[in-house]
Amino acid sequence: MKHINLRSYIKSSLHVALSLWAFCSVFAMQQGFNLTLSLQCAILGFGWFAYQYFHLIVPALVEKRRINLFQAITLICALAIGFYGLVMQTTTVWLIFVFVGLITSFYALPLGAHMGLRYVPTLKIFIVALCWSTLATFGLYNLTTVHFALVASKAILWVLALIVPLEIHDLKRDAPSLKTLPQVLGVRAVKLLSYALILIAVVLASMTSTSITFAWIEMGMLVLLGLLIFKVKTTQPKYIISLLVEAIPLLWLTLSYVTVTF
Repeated sequence: MKHINLRSYIKSSLHVALSLWAFCSVFAMQQGFNLTLSLQCAILGFGWFAYQYFHLIVPALVEKRRINLFQAITLICALAIGFYGLVMQTTTVWLIFVFVGLITSFYALPLGAHMGLRYVPTLKIFIVALCWSTLATFGLYNLTTVHFALVASKAILWVLALIVPLEIHDLKRDAPSLKTLPQVLGVRAVKLLSYALILIAVVLASMTSTSITFAWIEMGMLVLLGLLIFKVKTTQPKYIISLLVEAIPLLWLTLSYVTVTF
């Protein structure tokens, strides 16, 4: 316990769970939708446990090893927060979380040597984009069909761009059988593709934000993400890259909240 540090914080998946919570919160805020405390807890706890399931539980089961005390505590905390949030939700919300949970489970579990959804080329990045965008937009039921489609498309583009620097950094560490986007297309092509996604997201931000201030803040965050993608290398410390990339939604939410409050 005495060795808990920044690396431990990142590996606990709390940072990425907070990033997911911030991402969902800022999308709701932009459209004038109020996320209740229980729904925020559901998103945070569910996201935290889902990432721990993928990065901690499944590897421990496959390798037949025990988790340590700190890991056990984080698992209990994630379950407690998620249960508190979900127990107060409607059947519809439960079904949405079950849907996202099943996708996560099917992707994470290997079905033998080089078998399972995780070995479908480039699928990982789209699975994450589907899960994040679903949680970020399912509550925006008051929007028109066209407006909802634009917001959902923007959410998917955002998540795809957020994952790219992490995929590039992991290029030398990922097994060739995973066939991630950088493995299939190459780093330069993936970066160019990311810039195109960001440019489209900028256009959608100007079309979907409910205020010009929200739009400018979002565009600024997209530019910041573009700079991170430009600078990312395979030799940089993983936890630093994760810290910076996953902090963007947190910064985005903070600036948006300050704008609304003051």
